[in-house]
Amino acid sequence: GNYCPEGASAELPCEKGSYSDGANLPNASSCTACPAGSACATGSTDHAPCAAGTISTSDGASECTQCPAGEWQDATGQTECKDCSGGSYCLLGAAAELPCPAGSYSNAAKLESDAQCTGCPVGSACATGSTDHVLCAPGTFAASVNQSECARCAAGFFQDASGASECKDCSGGNYCPEGASAELPCEKGSYSDSAKLPNASSCTA
Repeated sequence: GNYCPEGASAELPCEKGSYSDGANLPNASSCTACPAGSACATGSTDHAPCAAGTISTSDGASECTQCPAGEWQDATGQTECKDCSGGSYCLLGAAAELPCPAGSYSNAAKLESDAQCTGCPVGSACATGSTDHVLCAPGTFAASVNQSECARCAAGFFQDASGASECKDCSGGNYCPEGASAELPCEKGSYSDSAKLPNASSCTA
């Protein structure tokens, strides 16, 4: 990690961005340039691979640089960062992609923070790391934005359409159990003129 020019009274360290594990070096140019993907501090005896989340793009680096926001690198000793993929975001110096939070989604690349993920719209749900929103299935609904799951229609209500924000009242002569996607008629031998019946036994014999 040192060199000694002619007449030297002391060893001189290899300059930053270079290294050497050899002895009897006569000058600074005898030190080896730090290879791309690594960094060398002053007086280094070896090059140090860049840590995950950092890179060096060319020879002679004294420090590794952090991956910019929107990019990441999970391996060591690298010369370039990778674009953050859809459904994820990457902070400055990211060594891993972070998923868009539950209740949000994104199909765009290189997001820099979770604030850039899109809120799940009414009538749909978004699991963690979603690249798109999913419409609520019949029998379920989402009344507000940013939902991670669709709620089941309560007993006495139903919903026959997908992507709904609310459920419909069960009408007379029918009953609707929890999560109903259709009204069910009162069984033969029973009737009802009331709405919102939750089960068959609510019909009148």
